[in-house]
Amino acid sequence: MTVQYSSLSWRSSRTVEGVRFAIKRVSLAQRLELNRQVRELTLRHEFLRAGPAADQLEAAWGELLVRKLYLEWGLAELEGLSIDGQKATLALLIEKGPEELADEIISSIQEEIGLSEEERKNF
Repeated sequence: MTVQYSSLSWRSSRTVEGVRFAIKRVSLAQRLELNRQVRELTLRHEFLRAGPAADQLEAAWGELLVRKLYLEWGLAELEGLSIDGQKATLALLIEKGPEELADEIISSIQEEIGLSEEERKNF
């Protein structure tokens, strides 16, 4: 008997009816690389949160970069959505798409890689 494994996990959107998206299932090597990249971005901007307004804006910029990294890393496919008459792609979702859908996909990716609720709140 051969076990079948899919490296993608399909989800139906709860925020945008009729949209489905596939996220990558994480392997050990992918988890290591993603955690390294997130850690670098987070450490680079973490100390700025307690500083003056300009530093806090920089920290917010870092948080947005981490969110974008999760989308770029984890979103494999997107179905059932067009944006301004074009089939939605990762780039188009980031550039012009509904932010609530992006947030939902990011949460799904974080769940897939096993981040706790507290860790998810930090991004």
